[in-house]
Amino acid sequence: MFGTKGMASVLFTKLMDIRKVHRVGRSSLSVTLPYKWARRNALQAGDEIHVQEIDDNTLVISSNDIGSGSGDLRTFEVGSDTSPDHLRRLLIGTYVTGANHVRISAKKGELRPAQLEALNGCVSRLTGFLVIEQTDDLFVIQNFMDPSASLFSDHLNQLLSITQRMIRLSPQILSGEGGQFSQKMITLGDQSDRLYYLTVRFLLLSLSDRALLLDMGFDSTQEVVGGRLIAKGLEEICDRMEYLADLALQNDDTDWSFKKKQLKRAESQIERICELLGASVEGYFSGAVDLPEAALDELYSVQRESDVMIPKTGDTPGNITEIQAVAFSSISEAGRLTRMISEVAMNNSLRRMRSNGENGK
Repeated sequence: MFGTKGMASVLFTKLMDIRKVHRVGRSSLSVTLPYKWARRNALQAGDEIHVQEIDDNTLVISSNDIGSGSGDLRTFEVGSDTSPDHLRRLLIGTYVTGANHVRISAKKGELRPAQLEALNGCVSRLTGFLVIEQTDDLFVIQNFMDPSASLFSDHLNQLLSITQRMIRLSPQILSGEGGQFSQKMITLGDQSDRLYYLTVRFLLLSLSDRALLLDMGFDSTQEVVGGRLIAKGLEEICDRMEYLADLALQNDDTDWSFKKKQLKRAESQIERICELLGASVEGYFSGAVDLPEAALDELYSVQRESDVMIPKTGDTPGNITEIQAVAFSSISEAGRLTRMISEVAMNNSLRRMRSNGENGK
């Protein structure tokens, strides 16, 4: 089995609970189950649960519901000519649409090493998915992540934090210290991908399950849709920052000659965008209209200033012009997407106010 130990670490870091092992009889050991988890899964004395050994140090316990229904199982047969990129897209799409069991088999012969490598690499980016069986012609994955175990706000705030860190790294990349900070940006980009896929999975699941919707802290499907738009906006900002880091690495031997005045203006814009981004997401959760409204007012001026900063073709030679243009257009795009997030947050707050007003009548 490939990549499972690291995946287990990602999966259980947030949900870690310490319990004592008790002796039962002469040779058996036992551990009690968390009360809330047992109640949420309607477990009673005598019920069966599934215990999966992931590695020498990790066991995964799941209720009978996980992966048991035929609707949770997705099966695919792939040919030897199926590209690794296609398999990645297939697996990600299957993940975000709520599958709990995925079975991928070869139509004829065996799965190619490149295909298996792509599948294992993709699984490592899908929180909750673990490889439970792998042979030369079969690849089976199961989900071990319970969407009701955490609030949507936890995941979105983590994605927000990563987005802000990536935005704040961009001036350091442009200052000529590209290599070290570009690698850090790309690592953060991988983390943002994991959080985004997990967030979208939970959002789509909640749209078809009213109980889950409430468990995750939503009050309506409109709020779910708003959360989806905000998550998408954050993910797009991360993608722009990651592209900038890739471009800087490709031109690592270039003599960076960015003016200090340009970098200072970029840093000022970035700090304002990060603060307004945080205020907008806070407004979405709190229902306070003033936070996203104030952010919107300031973001219009930030957007205009960012657009002016983008270098015109011919200002500097060759690839430096491209890198500068990408950098400052990325800052401008981050401002535009932050404005979109503010609008979603304000609309959600106004909807809550109308709903509360109607309920008070």
